[in-house]
Amino acid sequence: MARLLDFVLGHQETIKKLVESFEQGKPGQTYLFVGPSGIGKKMTALGLAQALLCPKSPRGCGLCPSCFRASQSVHEGLKIVTPSGPQIKIEQAKEIIEFLSLRSLSGNRVIIIDQAQLLNQQAANSLLKTLEEPPAGTFFFLIAPSVSGLMATIRSRSRIVSFKPLSDADLAKKTKAPAWAVRSAHGSFEKLAQLQDGPEQEVRQKAIDILQLFVEDKDFLLNEIWRTEFKDRVQGQRFLTYWVSFLKDAVYLQEGVKEQVVNLDQVEMIKVLAEFSRDFLLNLMQKALRAEQAFGANRDPQLVVEELYITSRPTP
Repeated sequence: MARLLDFVLGHQETIKKLVESFEQGKPGQTYLFVGPSGIGKKMTALGLAQALLCPKSPRGCGLCPSCFRASQSVHEGLKIVTPSGPQIKIEQAKEIIEFLSLRSLSGNRVIIIDQAQLLNQQAANSLLKTLEEPPAGTFFFLIAPSVSGLMATIRSRSRIVSFKPLSDADLAKKTKAPAWAVRSAHGSFEKLAQLQDGPEQEVRQKAIDILQLFVEDKDFLLNEIWRTEFKDRVQGQRFLTYWVSFLKDAVYLQEGVKEQVVNLDQVEMIKVLAEFSRDFLLNLMQKALRAEQAFGANRDPQLVVEELYITSRPTP
């Protein structure tokens, strides 16, 4: 057995401050953890829950039966709520209230609400009073990407703790992923896993192939390859996201800041892009971002790409 907090990568300063508040007997009771997905917010909440439920140490001893049950998420004083489908529903909020109404056998009680931004209005409203004045020894950890997705009344009742993306070095400690994937993950294990997924690697390779056609093939508009691939709106958006990443790398290369290049496995292609003018690269990058937004607005993907090409003709 071990302390879960010892396995959290990064965020050590944040964890230190929170644990110190427990030791000093001055903790808050309702916390809102915000930051990108896949960076350790939930693991931190579970580690703090283990500490709060431990009868031997405010830091969690990692050795007692309570710490073991908490590490397995089966502790009688711990309740974890996750979305039921696309929402966290009123029935789940009622389960929290019922959980708190039962006599505590373990001292403190901890409720973790993962993806709290998905609380529907009924569920959120039913929890407001409890979040504002939790029973003694009760601690809430709400987890969300940002504060903007939550009702203002919930934000105002919470102590907001911001989590930053992990460093590339932190990601590399637990993975053998290629350097380009680590850099492209922007500090998120979740994003890193997606990038290493077979289908996603296939999408990235298609994005590379079509971008090469875009800048090299004078008859690009007549080429049926890109038209077929861009029929899928979601896939087309991902193509454009990758394009922007490659174009940024080309600009970095032009500026002589090679350490900023993300797509290290595509250096040869990046060098080809870097031969184009700075104005062309920046213009294409800006218009690719607008095209990505147009896809989200349900415009015809093929027409959007045609406009993108016509208004930003490649000129080395």
